[in-house]
Amino acid sequence: MGNNIFVRSIPLPEAVKAVVLPNDDGTFDIYINSNLPEEVQQKALVHELEHIRRNHFYNDDPVWLNEQEAG
Repeated sequence: MGNNIFVRSIPLPEAVKAVVLPNDDGTFDIYINSNLPEEVQQKALVHELEHIRRNHFYNDDPVWLNEQEAG
């Protein structure tokens, strides 16, 4: 991917598996819900990495389409 990606495990609300935030310097922060089972955390990480890989933060596509593409 070529980007610097920082992954952190933190407690998040139950409905939130993970979130990724792009930074102004081109890096990304991924926050994974530490309250979830390890398998679910791993799937959430793969999902968020797919958003980065597909440049979803820099397109004008609808969120539902980006979510579908990220799997």
